[in-house]
Amino acid sequence: MRKNIKTTEGIFPMPVLMVATYNEDGSVNVMNAAWGTMLERDQVILNLTETHKTVKNIKERKAFTVSIADSKHIVEADYFGIVSGNNTPNKFENSKLTATKSENIDAPIINEFPICLE
Repeated sequence: MRKNIKTTEGIFPMPVLMVATYNEDGSVNVMNAAWGTMLERDQVILNLTETHKTVKNIKERKAFTVSIADSKHIVEADYFGIVSGNNTPNKFENSKLTATKSENIDAPIINEFPICLE
């Protein structure tokens, strides 16, 4: 039987996207982006609010990575979604995860996440 679900999130499951940038001091910043998807094979669409520290970093550096969090790192992914980089400058350090600088762009790769788009 067909059901009208009105306006809601109709496509599940949605992956947990971790958007990583560098702050102005070179430290790593990561946010949990609930709204994002692939547009084409080489394009990602993210719906982000201007007030996020990560958005400011993207505008400044013109680069970011998108990782897909896995079930082993659900606590860290959740932390990146509830703690603001605007208020907690050492947010990434607090997660105890590690990062490597991308060889392709000016953005970090989170080593513990299994998939990273640069």
